[in-house]
Amino acid sequence: MNKPAHLMGGLTAGVAVSKYLEPTIINSGAVDSIVNIGVVLCGALLGSLLPDIDHRNSYIGRKLRVASFIISKTLGHRSIVHTPIVIFAFSALLYSLTTQFTGIIHSLSRLFVIGMSYGMFSHLLLDMLTRRGIPLLYPFSSKSFRIANFKGGGIGDSLTMIIGPILIGLMVLDSIIPFLFRT
Repeated sequence: MNKPAHLMGGLTAGVAVSKYLEPTIINSGAVDSIVNIGVVLCGALLGSLLPDIDHRNSYIGRKLRVASFIISKTLGHRSIVHTPIVIFAFSALLYSLTTQFTGIIHSLSRLFVIGMSYGMFSHLLLDMLTRRGIPLLYPFSSKSFRIANFKGGGIGDSLTMIIGPILIGLMVLDSIIPFLFRT
């Protein structure tokens, strides 16, 4: 998948997290809700690109050159940073670090990490739609798993760019309709 497709996947995951998994985001005051949702979405967008740090020519790889070079040379592309177990462990570590903060910084950093985690998982899901797949059980097995056979940069990316906004629209519409028909 390409950068726009991963960003759309991350955005869709961020909206879903804001709506379904973190209901307290929506239930705070209007201004607080906008800020909280924005923080989740920023985290999800970053997370949607982060697993490609192991590819030196990726967008994130070009921004974090030293880290990308080290990871690329030692581990290769679509190895350990493309596995659920590593993303879960990395997310748990970051989430535990948010307890070092207090007040609003604690809340916002927690929401950012939640968004980033789901963005990274959206990246894995989209990469599972490609021919190459991902090593789902790495480091226990290097066998790649896929759920579709799309060529990177092809129809899978196009479908993501069509389906993502539709899903976002449905989630937003589902939130707005109850307010329109209040008695």
